[in-house]
Amino acid sequence: MTEGFIRFIAGAVCPSCKAQDKIAITPDDKTIYCISCDYKEHRPDEDSLGNLKSDKPKIFKIDDYRPKK
Repeated sequence: MTEGFIRFIAGAVCPSCKAQDKIAITPDDKTIYCISCDYKEHRPDEDSLGNLKSDKPKIFKIDDYRPKK
């Protein structure tokens, strides 16, 4: 049913042609593109982001922050 629909990013401004509300996203959420010009931007791979984005919570040990005796 949703096939053929274009999903737009509300309020987004194209970095190339500066048109507002012309940026759309592909169904797989991997690429954004402008319908006014030929601008395209691909989402970086998870591997290239490194440790910047982690689903695991960061664990701190309280003993590391206590004064040493």
